[in-house]
Amino acid sequence: MTYRFAGFLSPSRVVCPAVLPSGAAWREISTPFEGSGVRLPEFVGKTPEVGIIRALATTLGFASSERWLYLTYDCWGGQIDYVYGFGCSFGEPFGPREEDARSEVEAAFTSLMGKLGLSTGQALRFTPFERGFWGET
Repeated sequence: MTYRFAGFLSPSRVVCPAVLPSGAAWREISTPFEGSGVRLPEFVGKTPEVGIIRALATTLGFASSERWLYLTYDCWGGQIDYVYGFGCSFGEPFGPREEDARSEVEAAFTSLMGKLGLSTGQALRFTPFERGFWGET
């Protein structure tokens, strides 16, 4: 079974803006951190330009967080197939990083999630990536 995500994550609370992009789902995250996230279906399966995502990070309020991550993530049957991400951690930008090689993709994913302060185990069992968290079917 396929699971796909594209959007922003932050391990701190971000105030939800009054207007979200079409189809976006904003959620407060309580496990494994107290933070916020937004799923952006228009970017699922895509590698959006860094400039577009930086502008969205500002518009949506994530750029004001100490740590934030934009992530495109594809998983099939528990196996991570593709990851693309970048963000900022304590004023230091990181990425973009893109990976689809079977031997490298899990390490790329856990490295990106590590920028949010997550351990490998927390990243691989990330509660917001459980089916239905974002209201998707």
